[in-house]
Amino acid sequence: MNESNKINRRNFLKFGVKAGGGALALTAIPAHLLAADEVSPDEALAQAMGYTTDATAVDTTKFPKRAGDAGANQFCHNCALYAGKETDEMAPCSIFQNRLVKGAGWCNAWVAKS
Repeated sequence: MNESNKINRRNFLKFGVKAGGGALALTAIPAHLLAADEVSPDEALAQAMGYTTDATAVDTTKFPKRAGDAGANQFCHNCALYAGKETDEMAPCSIFQNRLVKGAGWCNAWVAKS
């Protein structure tokens, strides 16, 4: 057997370090780069959740959670389910399987960030 084809402890550890480093590098990819596409308000789940790209256009009679002073401050960008920064125009949302939603949008699943 060829000496270079042997699996010894040293080669095994080298391979493990390389594989671990590669896996670690993959976790550094921001979530918004992995998101597939933007959620459309016309989709069935979006309609069921009352998702809109403009939170100021929400029908507060249908979604009273958005009414009043407390509701006026509810936007996707300040929701706990929004995986972006408050300044991001779009970011993934866990309600929509990490697909992109508008930061200025809103849906009935809104939860305050802690």
